[in-house]
Amino acid sequence: MAQAVSDFRLFHVTRKLAYNGHQPLTVGAEVEVGEATNPFFGFYEHARTYSVTLPTGPVPYRAVHFLKEVQAGRVRSDQLPAVAVEVAQHYVMLARELIMEEVRREVAPLAPSRQRCLWAAADLDLARQWKARLGGDARILGIAVTGTVFQADASLLLGDSEPLSVTYDRARRYWRGESGDAPEPEVLVAGRITVVAEHS
Repeated sequence: MAQAVSDFRLFHVTRKLAYNGHQPLTVGAEVEVGEATNPFFGFYEHARTYSVTLPTGPVPYRAVHFLKEVQAGRVRSDQLPAVAVEVAQHYVMLARELIMEEVRREVAPLAPSRQRCLWAAADLDLARQWKARLGGDARILGIAVTGTVFQADASLLLGDSEPLSVTYDRARRYWRGESGDAPEPEVLVAGRITVVAEHS
């Protein structure tokens, strides 16, 4: 259930994103979250391409075109297994997020949209788990939220092939605030966010 909060304390894992130049938040930053597309969903504004070297030089092929050219034998790639997994994961996550937004509007219209929210953790130990999962230059920040929060279970998100009816059922459970068998708690945040501290 979406909850209106004022000066509500949570933890956020921030990092630089190479694909769009997104810079990590820093202590003292104040941001308004919930209207603009967030950096995670903004990823889908960029076409996934793979470089193919032709006699005239390198040419970017869009993901599915690249795979079709490899299948037809017109392009050779030693990286085919990795590329195939990347492309499949790309479209699984896009389908997931489109379905999640559709179901949010039906089940929990007051909850922050996953396409425009900031993700947070309710406690420092959980934030450390998310930091380890994200890796790289991820850092943990303490944030104060005045706006709307929604506690959910990320284990209910689509991650692999399954019947569409199951995906919709799990999405409804997510937006009703239910938990799966092995919960992965996350908090969706919208509103005014102030970064108050950095944690190790």
